[in-house]
Amino acid sequence: MTGPDMFTSLPTEIRRRETLAAEEAVTGVRWLDACAPHVGRKVSELVAQLSEVPSRVYSRADAHRRIASSEGRAEQGSYEVLREGADGDGADDDRLDTVAAIVYAYVWLSENDRDLVLTQWDEERVIRYRPGEFIEAINDILLAARIEWHFEHGRFSRRGNSILHAEIVRPVSVLLDAQPSFARASAAFQTAIDRLSEDHLDAAVTDAGTAVQEFFRALGIDGNSLLDQLNAAQRGGLLEPHDRLLLKPIIDWLNADRSSRGNAHHHRAADVTKSDAWLAIHVAGALIARLATLEPRRLDSNAIGGTG
Repeated sequence: MTGPDMFTSLPTEIRRRETLAAEEAVTGVRWLDACAPHVGRKVSELVAQLSEVPSRVYSRADAHRRIASSEGRAEQGSYEVLREGADGDGADDDRLDTVAAIVYAYVWLSENDRDLVLTQWDEERVIRYRPGEFIEAINDILLAARIEWHFEHGRFSRRGNSILHAEIVRPVSVLLDAQPSFARASAAFQTAIDRLSEDHLDAAVTDAGTAVQEFFRALGIDGNSLLDQLNAAQRGGLLEPHDRLLLKPIIDWLNADRSSRGNAHHHRAADVTKSDAWLAIHVAGALIARLATLEPRRLDSNAIGGTG
């Protein structure tokens, strides 16, 4: 059994996330279109830890910024842009560009850098890169900071470019924030996102299911399980029979995932992947949107006065 690695949150970060979770339970998730100083510092340290020759990563990132940034220049080197945040200085937009350029540089080098490096024993060998671990760590840092951008499918892009994020996660966060009666559901939904960023994937799955249960309860529907609540919703006239036929397989999936993988059932955490956790969050969001009787894309601009 392996112990915690260097990405395991320390007490100050745990407190920051707890404070953020409490705020989001009231305000909902606020996705940021910029890069705060602490994110730059963490990315800089990540480059130092996962690059045998960090200067190669920074050099390529500098060139990328001079070619592909809006101004076509990089007055400060990428290392300086990330580390200057130690004093809270620098521009958030510069840091965002730099983080993206760093990711592109690291991935490109991992596939193309065949230049030899001299070891301490005066032996030459090819540099080893760890792109999978690097990208996962970068995305975790960005998610924990609620930054709108992430690296997926070989591109650095807005989360809003993801159909599931734009059509489900964002609007459902707005919906849950709009009604005080949905506070418990909102807290569980935001906690699921936070658990995902902490790499507590089993807890993320469980919290996603809890968000749906709490949403049912906010609508006055009690039950010992999601399926019990679904049946009660049909009996109470909230759902038509065809609605139940649509929702039951989805709830069965979420229940099955929680029963075999949710942390209340003492599963092995390694059984849950990030894909499982993201899917659980998206499924929970889709269910909440359907129960609200509005298409997810309309939740941003509609006040929910009831379930109609």
